[in-house]
This record gives sequence, C-alpha cells and structure tokens, in this order.
Amino acid sequence: MKTRIGIIGIVTLVFMAIVVACTPAAAPTPTPTAPAKAAPAPTTAAAPAATPTAAAPAAKPTEAPAAKPAVTTPIKIGFLTPLVGVYASLGADMRDGFLLYLDQKGNTLAGRKVEVIVEDTEVKPDVGLTKAKKLIERDKVNMLAGVISSGVAAGIADYVTSQKTPLMLTNAGDDPLTQQKASPYIFRISFANSQNSMPLGEFAYKKGYRTAVLVASDYPAGWHHTGGFARTFTEAGGKIIQEIYYPLGSPDLAPFITTIKQDANVVHTFSAGADGLKFVTQYAEYGLKGKIPLLCNWCTTEDMLDKEGDAAVGVVNGYPFAPSLDRAQTKAFVEAFTKKYNRPVPPQAEFGYTGAMAIDAALQATKGNIEDVDAFIKALEGVQIEAPRGPIKFDKYHNVVQNIYITEVKKVDGKLVNAVVETAQNASQFWKWSPEDYLKMTQYADLKGKWVK
Repeated sequence: MKTRIGIIGIVTLVFMAIVVACTPAAAPTPTPTAPAKAAPAPTTAAAPAATPTAAAPAAKPTEAPAAKPAVTTPIKIGFLTPLVGVYASLGADMRDGFLLYLDQKGNTLAGRKVEVIVEDTEVKPDVGLTKAKKLIERDKVNMLAGVISSGVAAGIADYVTSQKTPLMLTNAGDDPLTQQKASPYIFRISFANSQNSMPLGEFAYKKGYRTAVLVASDYPAGWHHTGGFARTFTEAGGKIIQEIYYPLGSPDLAPFITTIKQDANVVHTFSAGADGLKFVTQYAEYGLKGKIPLLCNWCTTEDMLDKEGDAAVGVVNGYPFAPSLDRAQTKAFVEAFTKKYNRPVPPQAEFGYTGAMAIDAALQATKGNIEDVDAFIKALEGVQIEAPRGPIKFDKYHNVVQNIYITEVKKVDGKLVNAVVETAQNASQFWKWSPEDYLKMTQYADLKGKWVK
C-alpha cells in the first residue's frame, strides 16, 4: 500500500512538473504590471512608423471618402444664355455647342455624370443676376458657364466671386472682367472684346485707310470693340472722324447709318446678332456698300450670312473662329454640329464647345473632384488644348490666348463664307503691349465719345 501510494505520488509530481514546464508563457499573464508598463512602448514606437504608413497605405483611406461622391454624384453646371431678344440665335448656338461636346462624351466627364441646367438671361443684367442666384442657391450647381452679353457678365461677376463659384464665360467679352476686375473664379474661353478688334485697326491702316467712322451698339461690348479698333488704328497714324452709338436691339438702324460721313475711308462697326443683320443689309440699301469699305465684329456670323445675301460680300471681320479653317479639328467639329443641329456654325457654337472641352480637361486633371474648388481652378489655369479654332491657353488674368482671324465674306461655289485673309497668331487681350502698360491706359468705357480729335 505504501509502495502504491509512493508510486502515485511520484507520478503526480512528474505530471505537475511537465505541466509547469510546458506553460512558461503563462507566467507573465497573471502579472498585471508588465503589460501595463509595456503598453506605452508600442504607442511610442509606432510614431516614427507613421510616416511610411501615411505615404502609402494610409493615403488610400484618406482619398476614398472624397472619391465616393465623385463617382455617385453628378456634376451640375448652370448654363446662362439668352434665348429671346437680339442675341437669341447666338445664345442657342452657344448652348448647343456646349451640349454637343457633352453628348459626344456620353454626358460623362472624368467618370462623373454631368447635368446642365439652362437658364434664359434675356440679354438683361438684372435677369442674369436673378438666374445666377437661382442656379447657385437653389439648384446647387458646381459651376456656371455661358453668357452672351457683356452687360450680363458684368452684372453677375461680383456675385459669382462672392459665392466662390467658378464661371466659364463662353462669349461675353467685357474687357475689365479679365483685366482691372479680374477674379480668381472667372475664366473666359471666347475673347476679350477689344482682342477681336485691335488686329482690325492695324489691318485697316495697312490697307491704306486713314480716316474712320465708328458705329456700335451703345453698351460695353460696343465701346470695347470700337475702342480696340480705334486704339490700334490711331496708334498706327489713322484718325477717327465720327462716332455713332445706337441702342442695342434698335428696330431700325437707318437713322444712324444715314448720318455716316461720306468722306470716311472706312467704317468700323460692332453690330451682332439681329443688329448685325440689320446693319449689313441697310448699309447696302442706303448706298454705302462699295463706296466706303465696311469692317466689323460679329456682323456677318454664319447664322446671318444667308439672310444678308450679297450685301455681306466684301465685309471684313475679326473673329477667333471661322468654319472655313483648313484644320482637321475644325472640319470634325463643323461636321458634327451640322449633322446634329442641321444649321450653319457661327463662332458662338465653337465657343460653347471649347468651353466644355476646357472644363473636361480640368476635371480630368482633378480626377473629377470639382468640389475642391481651389484645385479645380488651378487645373483650369493650366489648360492648354487644341480647339477647333486652334491652340488655346489662359493668361494669368484668366483670358484666352488664341489666334484672331481676319476674314472677308466671299462667295465660294455659290455659297457665302467668311474666308480667312490674315491671321494674328497667339493674340493676347493686351495685343502688343505688356499687361502692366496696357492696364495703365484709359479704359474704353471712358473713351467713348472722345476718339474724335
């Protein structure tokens, strides 16, 4: 019995020794102080390791939340354009050019669906401001685009800037908006008004004209266009002998045309849309065609040529775009627009199209994150694209640098066309002056009525 108990005791002791030997890691577990003291150590040690973690894996979770809405939420663009009044035709063309580009992209840019909300400004600054407020405050658009009238553009500029909402102007050329009153939120893909007419002033002098009459719609676009022409014409040595301004949308321009001085070498006019049609036809009706050469801005756009007929032949213009350009991009755009809308292609259609191109380029650069307004603006500033009109980029004031084409209306194969006769390449809104020197000059609005010496 004693022997048996002894053997059992020995077995028991051996078993306990084995258990103890097989569980050495368990010894610290019951000791609460060891982990408590060690806990800060991993935290402190993790701090240096945070740099590589943030640079690689940690960056993805940071970007992921921003990427989610970029994929699931559509980009909303408010498009302001006149659909009634003197510029209704140009407004529809600009809108349709913009929509054409989006249609070609399946209404998706940088992986995000795009919704466009179109509002009619009626060519009225107060209406334009009301519509801009509606789009930004009620519709919550990410940005605005469009605008035909310089008056409307000037009327919404301060509000857009106060709201920090990007605005891509696809026509309105109000000079100060990208000069004295330049805003970080406003870009212009079309032109500054005088950018189109300054080349014409030099062209007129080179053609041998020495005296000129200015005729224009009496609002900012008219003052800027005639001012640009007058500035370069007089700088070259020419003389302005008369200024005539008529109310925008006048039903009859004969009372103004018939007062033009008959001894002028040349007439320059800013008359666009329906005003352009009236000016060109009445200029011929009252016997001035063939007697005093006519140079203009916007008076023979393609939407008006057929209606103007032979009265337009010989009229010279300054445009950033002409559908007759011998470029692959021009031909592709003209073919696409004509096929979709079955009508001629004026410059405003190209401005709308190229405005959408520039927005697309900026969205691609920001991976569709238009909500990061600062990054989106920076991307827009760096945009350089081959547009249907030619190569374009923005200057530091956010105005487009581009070719300006001097065209003459000719009949080719029985069809009226704006044929390019001269090109001013990479024309800046400051023409041949530095921005600093140009901005010291008197503004065109203040020179209205003072060109005649």
